Amino acid sequence: MPSFNRRNFLSAGAGAAVVVAAPSIALAQEGPIRVGAVLPQQGPFALYGEGAALGAKAALQMVSGKAKGRPVELIVYDDPNPLGAQQSMRKMILQDKVCAVMGGMTSASGLALASVGAQEKIPTIITQATVRDITGKNCDRYVFRTNAFTSVYSSVLSKHLVPMGKKWYFLVGDYAYGQEVHQLMKAEVQAAGGSDVGMDATPVGTTDFSSYILKIRQAKPDVVILGIAGLDLAAFLKQYQEFGMRTPLAAVALGDEDLWALQAHPKMLMGKNWHFNDPANTPEEQALNTFVMKASGHPATVSSALGWMSMRLMLAGIEGSKSLAPLDIVRGIEAARPSGVRGYYRVWDHQLIWQPLIGQLRDTISNKHDPLIVVSKPVSVAEVEGMYGSQQDSACKMTSS
Repeated sequence: MPSFNRRNFLSAGAGAAVVVAAPSIALAQEGPIRVGAVLPQQGPFALYGEGAALGAKAALQMVSGKAKGRPVELIVYDDPNPLGAQQSMRKMILQDKVCAVMGGMTSASGLALASVGAQEKIPTIITQATVRDITGKNCDRYVFRTNAFTSVYSSVLSKHLVPMGKKWYFLVGDYAYGQEVHQLMKAEVQAAGGSDVGMDATPVGTTDFSSYILKIRQAKPDVVILGIAGLDLAAFLKQYQEFGMRTPLAAVALGDEDLWALQAHPKMLMGKNWHFNDPANTPEEQALNTFVMKASGHPATVSSALGWMSMRLMLAGIEGSKSLAPLDIVRGIEAARPSGVRGYYRVWDHQLIWQPLIGQLRDTISNKHDPLIVVSKPVSVAEVEGMYGSQQDSACKMTSS
């Protein structure tokens, strides 16, 4: 069985883009090429946005800031909430005349930006949102997604959790991502013969988790599944330690920014899209880490990697397009295989096919920027494809225009 390496993975994923009708919108043929990024600059997800912006800038540097022989200008607007993200995206389309947009740190904002991309028919890459609908029932020819959807992480993570016990408690955010974590992981434990012994959904900005922790203690689960992030996660883990809790924790997908903010380090497993010192990283991924280290003083994060992948694929798509017309760029992104990016967008649903990782917090953490070890192992190309499901089983029914 072939290993999951860049050469055989990219050759397995190569495929011809679908030819569709000519686009109705053409962009200026002189001056800088403008691309947009809608990223949070305030609130609990601001560090995600900062990381993604650094990744996008690293991607631009790798092509000397140019595409099709013209300078590329990155326009960045705030993603304060889903409605604000949509307003930012419409502004950069109408006012700044961007030819493509990336962004969407949360599932709610990702869905919001994807809807604008579909309505306005502009190439849109959702960077970090994990809700499946983006490349499932809501899929669209103009919309791509870089992060794995939640069920991919759930499937991989559950294989590590079932041996630890089959009574799971859920503490999730009261928003799209949290609800999906509960739904998918509950299905995983029930399929393994286990049970959901409790669930709480918390609003963003929760600071006092004491009542939830007391309910967890009373339920006596084998594992607590977390679907919260950012400042909420840091507050929960601090209080979890203060209560003397020892039940293992698991997070379906967790960012480095969240890990670095932790003052408590209980036994914990988590899904990750990328890790800065993964031995499988390509020279280009190592260069990303070097860029971020010089710019910020810390290693590249998952957010940085997702921003970098999204921008590398966007720029490669623009470079390979016949023109800057939207559908030509879409075709270019579908066919893009930039050097050092170990993944590709699947043509029929525009989901990036990429092997997710499982990390485990170290027993002793001497460097807050390197708190985990990668415990998952590389798998074959066929196994990675299988994680994302087949076209026959997918809710995606993408049209050709």
